[in-house]
Amino acid sequence: MSEAVLFDLDETLLDRTTSLQSFLRDQFARFSEHLGPVDYSTWEARFLKLDARGSQPKSKVYPVLLHEFGGQIAAADQLLADYAENCCRHAQPFDGMTRVLVQLRSAGKRLGIVTNGDCAFQSRHLEALNLRQLVDEVLVSEAEGLRKPDPQLFLRAATRLGLSPEQCLFVGDNPRADILGAAAVGMETAWFRCGQAWPDSLPNNPGATVETLHEVVALAG
Repeated sequence: MSEAVLFDLDETLLDRTTSLQSFLRDQFARFSEHLGPVDYSTWEARFLKLDARGSQPKSKVYPVLLHEFGGQIAAADQLLADYAENCCRHAQPFDGMTRVLVQLRSAGKRLGIVTNGDCAFQSRHLEALNLRQLVDEVLVSEAEGLRKPDPQLFLRAATRLGLSPEQCLFVGDNPRADILGAAAVGMETAWFRCGQAWPDSLPNNPGATVETLHEVVALAG
């Protein structure tokens, strides 16, 4: 039985891919005259490929897209600013997010979020999903000066909740940054598979695998 449950944000609580696709459709419609002779489906597919599940900075993604599709390179900064400011307006949670967090809190669990990323950008998404009101602690890598899978970030999260790592269950989608990172400091783990396969290049998944957030309630005990 875990005393606390810690969550990653992107592709764990926030359905980042669906949210991003919604934003991209809106952005494409508003900026289409600057993007070159390309249809939306092609633009979206290439964006998602370059984005690599959020691992690549959009300051690099937009110039590449505009160059490849014959768009106006000068529009890259405008597109980036629009992404930073307005992507959060399309934020969508995974099914049952609020209900699961409320259930866990009602069961006496301490709750936290540990996410890599820019403070301002991630804060907008946290606010859009009302997450600061639903959890006890939020650690964003930029503010902490640490990034997952740095063990010190996981240890800091447990300390903020007043617990040892062994009393915490960590839920995340990234095998290396979330699951192996949390397991390395002694946390229990639940890999939110999110349609992905566990990489053959990594050690075996050290904990549970979940397909939905609802499964986390039973795992936490």
